[in-house]
Amino acid sequence: MTKVTIFLLVAALLICHLHIGDAKTCKLSDIQISAAKTGKLVEGQSEYKVTIDNRCSCPQAGVKLRCLNFPSVEPVDGSKIRRVGSQLCLVANGGPITPGSPVTFTYAWKTPQEFTVVSANPRCTRAFQEN
Repeated sequence: MTKVTIFLLVAALLICHLHIGDAKTCKLSDIQISAAKTGKLVEGQSEYKVTIDNRCSCPQAGVKLRCLNFPSVEPVDGSKIRRVGSQLCLVANGGPITPGSPVTFTYAWKTPQEFTVVSANPRCTRAFQEN
């Protein structure tokens, strides 16, 4: 093997290692949750739009939030968020949240609700990395 070939092989291995390493660098804090009033009232209650965004370079699936006391006077889209226990909600039916494609939903209640990320599973794949 020539020095150039060896160099290219080492470089390729290093690049692959760095891409695979992205999954290990995803943190719960990479799932950002924001809520804002929409300005709309539903049955006299303020409507809030919640945005769940993934700031990790890899998609993250199985995102669960602590969602204590999550009432709403308007229907909440169950494909975006749904209860899976007395204190947990599952986002996007457990499917991946990809970077740049946040999950959003609205609800209406007296006060804003607090959502805390409990778990998420990075899903780095070679196909995703090539896109």
